[in-house]
Amino acid sequence: MGEPGDHCGDDVLPDLWVEAIEAAEDAVTASVGPTFRRWTEVVSWVHGVTTRPEWDELFPGAPIDIDVRRRSSSAHYAAAHVASATIFIPDGSWTAMVVVHELAHLAAPHVVASHLPRAPEPSHGPSFVSAELTIVRRFVGIEAWAALRAELHAAGLGVG
Repeated sequence: MGEPGDHCGDDVLPDLWVEAIEAAEDAVTASVGPTFRRWTEVVSWVHGVTTRPEWDELFPGAPIDIDVRRRSSSAHYAAAHVASATIFIPDGSWTAMVVVHELAHLAAPHVVASHLPRAPEPSHGPSFVSAELTIVRRFVGIEAWAALRAELHAAGLGVG
């Protein structure tokens, strides 16, 4: 799903959890939501999530109008650009888990903001994990949430 520092591009802190998070995601990808067959399904799913009232309730101030961009299959990772509310999904990576991961990057800063004051976090810190688990639970399903939460816990990440 990515390489350290590539998701938001402005990490100044070591992103120590990224490998464990991505391993947990890889372990549950088959059970977390759909694999989209058409690009329009990816875009529709993202807009369906972010325009639901729950999105704004869970992540006040998080972007609703998200630009979903397609990357070529030669791209090595998906990415999110927080400032422009854009996610980039490579061809061949059209799974709900990849999309949720990138959406969590857009939601996580608002998790941090709602709990100020807090120390800065890396892109894949506790607020990211909280946002990702929340998105999976509310928009994908409780079984997917339980599977991802168990994998994150087994990796030693402190998840609630």
